[in-house]
Amino acid sequence: MNRYTGLRILITSTLTAIAITAAAQKENLETVADFHHIAAYLVAGLLIAVFVMFFSNRVYYFREKDIVSQRRGLISQLGLVMGSNNTRIFTLDLEKGLIWLISENGEDKKGLTLMDFSQMYNHNDFRGLMKDIVDPVKEGRIEQGNMRVKGGGKDDESMYDINISVLHRRKSGSPKILLGIQQDITDEYIRRENAQKLAMRMRTVFDSSQADMIYYDENGHITDINDKACETFGISNRESLLKRKVHLNDIVTFRDIDMRDLDKTTMSAITDLDKLKATDERVAEVTIRGKLYYEVSLTAIKDKDGKLLGVISAGRNITEMVTRHHQEQKNRKLLEQTTENIKRYINNINYTLRVSGVRMVNYDPEHHMLDIASDINKIEYRLSQIHCASLLTERERRRARGLFMRMDRRTQGALEVTLETIFRDEKGRNIYQTINMVPVKDKEGNITNYFGMARNDTEMHYTEALLEEETKKAQETEELKNTFLTNMSYEIRTPLNAVLGFAELFNGPHDEADEPVFAEEIKRNTGDLLKLVNDILFISRLDAKMVEFNYKETDFAASFEGYCYMGFSVVNPGVNISVENPYSQLLLNIDEQNLGEVISKMCAISAASTKEGSIRAKCDYRHGELTISIEDTSDGMDKNSLSHIFDRFANDYSIERTGTGLEMPIIKGLIEQMGGSIEIQSEQGKGTAVYVIIPCEMIKMEKK
Repeated sequence: MNRYTGLRILITSTLTAIAITAAAQKENLETVADFHHIAAYLVAGLLIAVFVMFFSNRVYYFREKDIVSQRRGLISQLGLVMGSNNTRIFTLDLEKGLIWLISENGEDKKGLTLMDFSQMYNHNDFRGLMKDIVDPVKEGRIEQGNMRVKGGGKDDESMYDINISVLHRRKSGSPKILLGIQQDITDEYIRRENAQKLAMRMRTVFDSSQADMIYYDENGHITDINDKACETFGISNRESLLKRKVHLNDIVTFRDIDMRDLDKTTMSAITDLDKLKATDERVAEVTIRGKLYYEVSLTAIKDKDGKLLGVISAGRNITEMVTRHHQEQKNRKLLEQTTENIKRYINNINYTLRVSGVRMVNYDPEHHMLDIASDINKIEYRLSQIHCASLLTERERRRARGLFMRMDRRTQGALEVTLETIFRDEKGRNIYQTINMVPVKDKEGNITNYFGMARNDTEMHYTEALLEEETKKAQETEELKNTFLTNMSYEIRTPLNAVLGFAELFNGPHDEADEPVFAEEIKRNTGDLLKLVNDILFISRLDAKMVEFNYKETDFAASFEGYCYMGFSVVNPGVNISVENPYSQLLLNIDEQNLGEVISKMCAISAASTKEGSIRAKCDYRHGELTISIEDTSDGMDKNSLSHIFDRFANDYSIERTGTGLEMPIIKGLIEQMGGSIEIQSEQGKGTAVYVIIPCEMIKMEKK
C-alpha cells in the first residue's frame, strides 16, 4: 500500500461516515432517541476517529521516511565531499570534554578525550589551537577561527587546516558543542615547499652570477664556461678548451668524482699549479701559477626519471682569503672603499634631504612663536615654545629651551641644533631634526627675527652611529690580530733562540761531558718549537673553517678511557686518577678523532696543573647530548684568570700555562665547530672542573 492508496481509503471512509450521519439527520426528531440511531451515531464517530488516527500515522510515517531518505542523501553527499577534499569533521562537547569524530558515512566514532585527540597533532600546534582558537570561541570572543597544524607522529609530515565554529548553544547563548572541520593540505603544502626550494635555487644561481660557472654534459665534458671562470684560471682561449672536450675527471680536484653517484657536493682544495703542470698537462689552457686555494660546489642536473643531464660547477678563488698578506691588503682596501661608500651615501642622503625634505623655519622673539612652512608664501604650522617642547623627547626639551632662550635674547651669529622628536619613521626609529637659524636684522642692525631651515637628519644620525660602531669593530679586530702576531713571534723565537744558543756552545770551548745536555736541550726545544708550529697551523685551519669533521658510528664507551689515560700519561706523583664510564657499549655518531683530541688535551692540562690530590674524568649521555667532565684538585684560578683562560698566548702569568699556550683555544674551537659548548668552573685553592657538552645521535646504549 502506497501513500495515495491509504489516502483514498481514508477519504472514502470519511464520506461514508458523513453519509450515514446525514441520513440519520433526515429522520424525524421523535426517532432521534431510538437505540438504532444512537448506535449509528456512535459507529460513525468511531469510524471518523479511527480514520483520523490512521491518516495521522501515515502522514508521520511518510514524512519520517522522506526525512531519513534526505538525510542519507545528504550524508552520502557529505561523504563524497569529505573524501574528495580530504576533509574530516568532528564535534567538541564542552560539558563532557569529549571529541566525536564523524566518519564518511555520517556515523559518530567513539568519543575521544582531549588528551587522546591531541596525539593526532603536533603538541605545540595543538596547544596553540586550544589557546588561540578553541578558548576564544568557547568564551564568545570570536565566532570562529582557523589555524594550520602539523601531524603528531615523529616522522609525520602531514599538514592540516582546522576551522572551529559553534554548532549548538545553550539557552543562555553560550556555546555547548563546537564543530571542527579539518582539511588535509599535505600535498599542497609539499608542493608549495618544493616550489619555494626551486625558487631559492633559481635565486642562488642568479645571485652567484659573478662566481666561476662551468657546465659539464652528461658524459662529463665541459660544454660551457663563463668569463669569471676564464679570468680565475687564466684561460684566454675558451674555444680551444671547449673543442678539446676536457673531462670532469681531468680536473685535479675532481679526479675521484664518479658522475653516476653524484648528487650535490661542496669541497675546498689547495693546488700547487707549478708542481702540477710539471707532471700533468691535462688542462693546458690554465695559465695561472702559484698555489691556488679554491672552493667549489658540484650539482648534478637530472630529469624527473633520475637520468643525469649534466653537472654544474660553481666555485670561487679564495686564495686571498687564506693568504695573510693578501688578506691584509684586501681588508685595507675594503675598509677604504667602505669608508668612501659610506661618505658618498651620507652625501647622497644630505642632498636628497635638502631638495625634498627641508622646511623653512621662522622664529619671532617678540611673540615667542615658531612658524614652519614648506612654501615661503604659506605658513604650515605655528607653534608656541611649549608646543615645540612637547614634540621632543624628554632629554631634548632642555636643549630646545636653551635654543629658544638664545633667540629670545637675540644672540648674534648662526645657531644650529639637532633634536630628537617623538615621531618615528617607517623603520620605527625616532626622527632627528636639525635646525639651522640665522638672525634677520632691520636697517638699524637690530635682530627682528630668526630665519632658517629644518631638515630630517635621521638617516645621517644612524649612519654616523653605524660608521662609528663599524670603525670601532675594525680597530678591535686589527688590535687583536697584531697582539696575536706579536705573541706568536715571541713564542716562536723563545725555543728557536734556545736551539741556536745550545748549538753555538758546540763551536765554543766546552766540556765533552756537557754535550749530552746540549743535545737534550736542543732536542727538547726543537720538539717544543715543532709542537708550537703544529698548533699554530692547526688553529689557523680552525679559524679558516678548514678542519674536516668525519662523523661515523663509534663505540665511545670503548675509546673514552683510552683517550683519558693518553692525556694522563704524565701525571705528578701522589695524584690519584679515576675514569668513570657507566657504559659497556655506547654507539654514537661522532667525530672520534677530533673529540678524542679534545679529551686527551683536557686530561693532559689537568694532569700538568694538579700537584696533589685526585683527578676524575666522567662521561654521560642524556637527551641527545654527550657530557664529559674532568674535575681535579689543582690550585684553581681566580675570576680574572678564568676570564682569560681561552686567550691565545695569554700574558697573564697568574695562569699556569701548559704546553704551547694554544691548547685551550684549540679545544674551544674544536668543540664549537662540532656544535658543542665548554664551561669551566674554578676557584682559587679549590680546584677546577671542566664540562663539555657535544650534541650527537645515540645508536645503541648498554649500561654496566
